[in-house]
Amino acid sequence: MKYEEYIQIVLRRFYRNFNVVEHYRVGDLSFSYAAIYKERNERYFGSKKIVLDAIENNEICLFTYLSSIGIDHFKELASQLEASVSTLVKPTWEHMSTIITCIVMTDEISDASLVKKIEKYRYGKSFLLNLNGWAKIRFILVDLSHEKIYCSKEGDKVKKVYGFISADSF
Repeated sequence: MKYEEYIQIVLRRFYRNFNVVEHYRVGDLSFSYAAIYKERNERYFGSKKIVLDAIENNEICLFTYLSSIGIDHFKELASQLEASVSTLVKPTWEHMSTIITCIVMTDEISDASLVKKIEKYRYGKSFLLNLNGWAKIRFILVDLSHEKIYCSKEGDKVKKVYGFISADSF
């Protein structure tokens, strides 16, 4: 499957609930697209002017295309994303969680050990002992030439979203 066809199919799944942004930058990293979801729930007392508490949950999906990817490039991407968590997440007393999903689409996986490295990948960070919430990073590696998807431990939860389904099924 070609990148252009795949990205349009996947982005169609996001348009309803996410803000989709083209050419998104995070620090030194540049992404083709970003899909951003922000949810805020409040509890009131009497009227909406008296807010007892609020909870914010966020999800940021970052899409990038690389013609070929190796283990060194993955390590660099992961370390830069981990360093950028403080930029992407604004922890407050209302913040509960932010999940950052990095979707890397490629035509060629140049290192066989890359798949195992991604499947073992795990990153989480808590803010003020979880009082200001937490953040997690998950990776999805999409092999376009073989139509296979590999993901980190956290990514298993959303693997179905990035599956190869034809455009006719929408």
